[in-house]
Amino acid sequence: MPGDGELVETNVRVPPCALQALTAVMGRNGGSRDATARRLLAEHVQRQEIEHPEDRLTHISTVLRYPRQPRGRKQPRTGTPLRLRLPADLADRARAVSLHLPGQYPRAHRDYQSRALTDAVMTAIACAEPFTDYFLDGLFSLLRHRAAHNLWRLASVALCTRPEFHLLHAAEKLRDGMEGGSVQGLDLEQQRLLDTVAALEEDVAWHSPARFITAANIARERLTGPRAEENERMLYEEGEDFDALYRDTLHAREETRQKLLQGTAGYDWSGRGGTAVWRAERQVTLQNFEDWLVDRTGTEPAQMLAAPPGWVLLRPDAWTAAAPALTRDGQIPQPFPQWQREGRVLTFPYRNRQALWPVQRIQRAPGWEPVPGVEALLAPARFLPAEKVLGYIEALLIEWNHHVDTEEEPAFPSVLEISAGRAYDIGLITAEERRAAMAEAREMTLRGMDEVIARFESDGVDTESLQHLRAARGRFSEFKCEAKGIDAGVKSRLRVTRALWRWPGGSAAAEFRAGSSTDLVQWLATAAHQESALILELAMHKAWQDAFDRYGRRDRATGAWGRGRV
Repeated sequence: MPGDGELVETNVRVPPCALQALTAVMGRNGGSRDATARRLLAEHVQRQEIEHPEDRLTHISTVLRYPRQPRGRKQPRTGTPLRLRLPADLADRARAVSLHLPGQYPRAHRDYQSRALTDAVMTAIACAEPFTDYFLDGLFSLLRHRAAHNLWRLASVALCTRPEFHLLHAAEKLRDGMEGGSVQGLDLEQQRLLDTVAALEEDVAWHSPARFITAANIARERLTGPRAEENERMLYEEGEDFDALYRDTLHAREETRQKLLQGTAGYDWSGRGGTAVWRAERQVTLQNFEDWLVDRTGTEPAQMLAAPPGWVLLRPDAWTAAAPALTRDGQIPQPFPQWQREGRVLTFPYRNRQALWPVQRIQRAPGWEPVPGVEALLAPARFLPAEKVLGYIEALLIEWNHHVDTEEEPAFPSVLEISAGRAYDIGLITAEERRAAMAEAREMTLRGMDEVIARFESDGVDTESLQHLRAARGRFSEFKCEAKGIDAGVKSRLRVTRALWRWPGGSAAAEFRAGSSTDLVQWLATAAHQESALILELAMHKAWQDAFDRYGRRDRATGAWGRGRV
């Protein structure tokens, strides 16, 4: 780790005009480019840290993602690299006061990556020396964060997929019927709808170059000319004028929409919209899960349906999560930190506090105590990143093999399967059961090969090719190669059936309560966490596929889809 006086080297990419502005500041004040950039950034951070987060400044290039990233690996990168040598904490402080659009993350797919440090550098330079070029010319350059977020909201609804539109429109109708805008009297389904829309707009939006092009089109219409400052204020205040503009953009006529989307390709973004809606629904489910764990009122049922993805969670009797008030210096009060160090509780963020799980209520101070012997159940989470702890807790409570009595069956049943070989190795099945599972899997693989041969026979494939295929039956790799030579499309339908064993019991927490061995409990906890993560990935991928199946564009004629929705 660098010492307090050491400088950490990094770099950002900025347009040439920003470098020219930095050079102008150097000419006025003297000093090297490196020292000037460091000074401007430090001054910018000091100014922004005392501001309310919504009042902090951002450069318009951040909202518009300029300079643009190349679309292919072989295309040259845009912008000019600017080397920075900064004190160890300055870069982190700069990122903390910079703009983060909903759905952006420091490490992600290139469309979803935030440019926090670049934003800080661009804003710092622009505050000292305004700059422009062919792209930025005429644009209102420095926006407050709330105004920038609302510009992004307009771009999001201008290029809005049908999965998102149906959700936003339903929330819009609900709000129109709310007396005085009050949420009093809403049922759980209605409140969940509003919470899901809030998550979609504030946390999990999808990104693409097309949305940034759309944002640039809106910015050129609203943030140029004599009314630019007035419109920035309108975006910031988020009053009636903004609400009217938001609605007009959401329900824009095709001619207006085409103007807003000028310069974008006619691509169907239904998949990204569908997965964004899924992520919003999942975030609300996790928020409800946290409330269910903490159970402040003591009236929450022991069972919870967590949808998506649709599994049932069962909380052991008397187990709860504690969310104690923080000390004056923002720390968890004793004895909770001691329990955490001893591995007797897990912690997760909860409403500006830290919640600790699992604990049991008691009458004496501090009001809770750890569950006896629970260290064995929590041990596999010892080295998990903080953001994965809540998912681990959820995995411990999943009731595997539970049948959900709902109108629509979940896409992925709550079953925990491992290879028969692994199940045998850890003593869960006998050698005979392992052989039976392997024989059954072999038979299913051969049956799949026979179905391919039968299909080729019905299609009139020549005799010689069929003979080669039959000769390869039983050797999967060779058979697949032969089948691919006849029909390349068959490759995706051929699979080796794995010999699997299904866990017959319930949750890992229930197994711990039943007094099972430490080895079994820890294996089950780890397997449950891994399988639940896989189910979530598959469920989100299915949301992508379902969005295309249900909402995807069938007719590519002009106006049939409005480049984003019908």
